[in-house]
Amino acid sequence: MQNKKSFELLNLLKELVKTSEINVKNYALKTALSERTIRRYLSDIREYFGEDSIMITSRGNYIAVDKDLLSTVLLPSQKESDEFEKLIDLLHIINPGFTKVLPSAYKRIDDKLGKELADAFLIKGSPHEKPINIEILSQLKKAIKFRKYCDIYSEGRWLKEVKALKIIYCKGNWQLAVINPQDPQNNGFSVIRLCFIDKVNIHSHTFNISTYTENFIRNLESFWDGYKCEPYLCEVAVSDEILKFFKVKKFFKTQNIAESLQNSWTKITFEITSDDMILMLACRWFPDFIIISPISARDKFSELAKRYLLNLNVKF
Repeated sequence: MQNKKSFELLNLLKELVKTSEINVKNYALKTALSERTIRRYLSDIREYFGEDSIMITSRGNYIAVDKDLLSTVLLPSQKESDEFEKLIDLLHIINPGFTKVLPSAYKRIDDKLGKELADAFLIKGSPHEKPINIEILSQLKKAIKFRKYCDIYSEGRWLKEVKALKIIYCKGNWQLAVINPQDPQNNGFSVIRLCFIDKVNIHSHTFNISTYTENFIRNLESFWDGYKCEPYLCEVAVSDEILKFFKVKKFFKTQNIAESLQNSWTKITFEITSDDMILMLACRWFPDFIIISPISARDKFSELAKRYLLNLNVKF
């Protein structure tokens, strides 16, 4: 019965995409469905795609406002198929064997692409990262694609009415960039490890993403960037032992090797949007990396060092 309903819903979607409008009475005669069932299906489609996805005319007919949006669940075009294959390739490279949990029809595609990739690549996946939950990944993709609010259960607590912005793969880990309007820290922006997410509930109502937010995500330099924060100057000193790493790599795009200091140390400046950005580097290059300014970041790192010294006294 469920398969029959899915088939009828897909046919109704196709009709919405290819025709100018649907008359319920005529469509009922054409398909042998009851008018009540058709209206229920149309209501289901509006709930899935948003209340504004289908408009009711003055004559009582139904019109798809955005046919491209509705067609996203139908058969893909050749261009979309090509893009999908590129995505499969990429996922194989960064997360080998991810399609083992998919239905058999997808596994046949996976076997073909996997063999082709094996001729060119030897991929070593991270043995320590918990495998991503494909079902949760699929739900988050849907929430992002249709910009639907969702509730996320992560690390023993619910994050309510969250805006899921982008799924990010970085340095062997899957992450989710979100805006939580209820969280005042960093204006609600944070990044969550996907392996810490246990459940996702998607709401029917949608949200908009500003141009600023889209650019912020696109130009993110670290997971600690300040959201809706003005950049400010940060000065650090690095020892001669680690200076070579900063000469060959810019850890942030504003990095500038400023001047030589006493005792073979060198001053480096950055434009940062949060103290946490520089604390990450200070922890990485400790003890050969000293924060000069801002004082707030210097004090925060001093507190981290004090905590470390206190923990040395803990009996294990």
